[in-house]
Amino acid sequence: MSYRMNGAMWNTQPFNGQGNLITIAGDMTVLYNQRTIILDWGTVDGANFYTVQVSLYADFRSFIINANIEESDYTFTDTGTDDAKRYWRWRPSVSSGANYLQPWSEVGSYWLDTGASEEIEVARDQWAVFDPDDVTDRYWFDLIPTYTIVPRNIYRFQGRNRNGDLLSEFLTSKDEIWLQFTGAQYIAHAQADEFRRFHNVKRDFFLATYTVGRWNEPMPHIWKVELTQDPSFSMLGPGRPDLLQGNLALTEV
Repeated sequence: MSYRMNGAMWNTQPFNGQGNLITIAGDMTVLYNQRTIILDWGTVDGANFYTVQVSLYADFRSFIINANIEESDYTFTDTGTDDAKRYWRWRPSVSSGANYLQPWSEVGSYWLDTGASEEIEVARDQWAVFDPDDVTDRYWFDLIPTYTIVPRNIYRFQGRNRNGDLLSEFLTSKDEIWLQFTGAQYIAHAQADEFRRFHNVKRDFFLATYTVGRWNEPMPHIWKVELTQDPSFSMLGPGRPDLLQGNLALTEV
């Protein structure tokens, strides 16, 4: 059964308008195995106009899509690079784009891989890990973790000629993700075993979720990640080897 970033994963711009959602999108796709893309973010009370943008870059330096529409969903054909991540965001207007109710939404993401065996959807507040080479091998979290997402800009290479002129520069945006299973967020040993299996057998894998952001804005997220250290969990308390607590540190690859 399948369930269907602006540089910061969580938008930190100040709120300058009321934009309450009156409907929230259902399950949302995080991995597409075909090029027809459907972005759906739910209807904002009073809005009659939306701008939606899609980019290969977390800072939206260029666009796959930069569209002004009257509906709160958008369908298009993604003809770009295969097996790669896309970033998307939106904002609503009650004045046909003359001004906007709020800043850009939290930045969401999806992955396009036309070679995948099936699409992956996630429900609200759901988390999953799955194998990028076999998306039917997946594990749905039994418990929602508390989490921290930290965006990083990594300069891969700079080349200069003898005059000191910059010849090339490659900038990569990658997220560091902390999943906390502590306090009330403890996990059962079976879930810890799944984390260890993906770490030891798969090494790199997809992490996906569909969270609701700062202004009640639902956005899906997907990362291709690896654990930066071996999973380490301890017993929640004496005599409870079935209940564990600890943190998972992951980084995009």
